[in-house]
Amino acid sequence: MIHSMTGYASSRFESGGDGFKLELKTLNHRFLDLKIRMPRDLAPLEPSIKALVESRLKRGSVDLWIERQSSSKGDATSLYNEPQARVAFEALNRMREQFGIREEIGIRDLISFPDVISRPMPEGKDEAALQRMRLEMENAVASGLESLIRMKQAEGGRLAKALLGIVQGLEDSHQRLLQQRDVIRNRAKEKVRRRIELCFEAYPTVEERVRSLLETRISQEITHALEKLDIEEELTRFHGHLLAIRELLEAGGAVGKRLDFLFQELNREINTLGNKSQDLEISKEVIDMKMRVEQMREQSLNLE
Repeated sequence: MIHSMTGYASSRFESGGDGFKLELKTLNHRFLDLKIRMPRDLAPLEPSIKALVESRLKRGSVDLWIERQSSSKGDATSLYNEPQARVAFEALNRMREQFGIREEIGIRDLISFPDVISRPMPEGKDEAALQRMRLEMENAVASGLESLIRMKQAEGGRLAKALLGIVQGLEDSHQRLLQQRDVIRNRAKEKVRRRIELCFEAYPTVEERVRSLLETRISQEITHALEKLDIEEELTRFHGHLLAIRELLEAGGAVGKRLDFLFQELNREINTLGNKSQDLEISKEVIDMKMRVEQMREQSLNLE
C-alpha cells in the first residue's frame, strides 16, 4: 500500500510501575528525520526505541514523545533537581514578560522541562527489571506505530486515488493532442504554402526554370520546418511517463522519490511541446497539463 508521510497517534500505557503518555507525529520530509523526546532517566532505552521506529518508517519527519505522567511507586524514588527547576522557572518568567502572557506558571509547566523530576533506571543488580521495562516500552511504541501506519495508509490511499484522477486527465490531454497533431501539421503546411504562392504572385515574371528550383528548395525547407514542429516523439515519451506513474501508484510501496523524478520528466516533455507549439489550441492544452503536473507534485510531497 502507499503511505502518506502525515500521521498522528497517541496512547497511554504503564511500564515499570509508571504511567506514560506516548505521542507519534509525522510530517513530510525528503529523508527519515527522527526526533525522540523521553525522560532523561530512560535514555538507555532510546537506541532500541529508535531502531524499532526506523524498521517501520522509511521517510518523513518523525517526532516521538514519551512522557511520564504518574508513578505507582510514590515519590520516594523520584529525584527533584532544584537548580534545574529554578532555571526552568526563570525561563518561563522571561517568556511571560516578553510576550505579555498573564497565565501563571504552574507545577505542570515546570515538570515538563527535562530533568526537573526524574526517576533513576534500575541498577545493574536489577537487570531483569530493566529488560522488562525495555520490553514494555517497545510494545507500547510498536502499538503506537501500528495506529500511526493505519492512518498513514488511509491517507496514502486517498492521495493515490487523487493522483490517479489527475493522471487520467493528463491521458485525456494526450489523446486530444494526438488527434490535433495531423490537423495542426496540415494547417501549418497550408500556411507556408500560401505564403509561397503570395511570393510568386508578387513576382510573376520569374523564369520557369528558376521557379522550379525555388519550389524544390522551398519544399525541402518546409519539410525541415515541419519536422521541427512535429510533437509525436514528445507525446510518445509523455505517455510513457504517465504509464510509469500509473504503474507505480497501482503497485504501491515507497513511491515518493520515483514519482518526483517522473514529474520532472513530464515537465520536460511539456516544456518542449510548448516551445514547438505555434497553435493556440496546443498552447492552451500545454498550460492545463503543466497545472495538472504541478498539482500532482504538490500532493506527492506527502507520500513516502
